[in-house]
Amino acid sequence: MEVARRMYTFRFADPIPEDVSLEVIRGMEGIRIRKVYAEVAEQFGVEWKGRNYDQTSWVHADPINRALSTATACLYGLCHAAILSAGYSPALGFIHTGKMLSFVYDIADLYKTSLIIPLAFRIVSQKPEALERVVRLACRDAFAESRLMNRLLPDIAEVLHAGDDSRENADEFEEHIVTLAH
Repeated sequence: MEVARRMYTFRFADPIPEDVSLEVIRGMEGIRIRKVYAEVAEQFGVEWKGRNYDQTSWVHADPINRALSTATACLYGLCHAAILSAGYSPALGFIHTGKMLSFVYDIADLYKTSLIIPLAFRIVSQKPEALERVVRLACRDAFAESRLMNRLLPDIAEVLHAGDDSRENADEFEEHIVTLAH
């Protein structure tokens, strides 16, 4: 519960009261995310009907859902690599549970509203021909510009309240190469 609370605190501007359950916090997050989608859709003039599409019929999904899914897949890949490089299990989530990538989803959620959602809506508003390709390239650039690779391991250590084996604090991870071989 402490890790889940730190993950939500990472995203919320205001502190979360200690007596609030994980279910209530999840509800708060759901409300916050729906608000972010609506605000960003309005900002970029993109029609928003909700996060909904049939995974078996990709081509029939609306452009914003395809863009969001593409961007999210890029973010998941990056988070997954970081999690594995630090020796953490991608399946042991704190908010998401029961999936092979639960921890990946937990960590990716730390960045979705600041990176992925605005990026996807901005690109869809431009109506590019090769939507998914444009989204992938924009993710690459956004990840580099935001220095996400440099932030991932320190942020993971921060939410886990962990250092590494040599007793380093979370901020010290940024300048080190992390390897699984010792």
